[in-house]
Amino acid sequence: MEECRGLAMRRRGQVRIVEAVLATFMVVAVILMVMAFTRPLKSTYIRETTDLRRLAYNLLNDMATAGVYERTVGRAITNPGNKGWIDDLRLLVSSSLPPELVFNMTIYRVDFNPASGATSFVKLGSVANSDFSRIQLYESESVTYTYVATSDPDKVRGMVIYIVLTLGFAG
Repeated sequence: MEECRGLAMRRRGQVRIVEAVLATFMVVAVILMVMAFTRPLKSTYIRETTDLRRLAYNLLNDMATAGVYERTVGRAITNPGNKGWIDDLRLLVSSSLPPELVFNMTIYRVDFNPASGATSFVKLGSVANSDFSRIQLYESESVTYTYVATSDPDKVRGMVIYIVLTLGFAG
């Protein structure tokens, strides 16, 4: 009798171990199945570049709203020999972006000739926090932005500014 009870206890223990293994297997299978159906629709690269593009346009729009272009780039237009605006713009852009991002912002003035209908781009300068000829970007996004100066000072009102901003992660 005692021997039967010991055998039954041992079998009950083995059954519990088998139950635990099966339950673990089922939980892992369910988790893997859920992970398979909840993958993002876009790849990581597309999501990151979309985020960089959104960040770039948000930065350019915020700077336009704050009147940065009239106050900084306007100095390059009204006083072409003064390069102090480049350092001011670099500081503004650097302080507005996450520290791990590198950027290059090239700024042009767009001149129109109404008589001939010709358009010309005059490069005013370039602002960057890194030497883009020496670094390798493993992920980047370049955006263009056209801005017409509408606020003070009066000397730059109506001036068309074309900006090319490249943001990325250096590798």
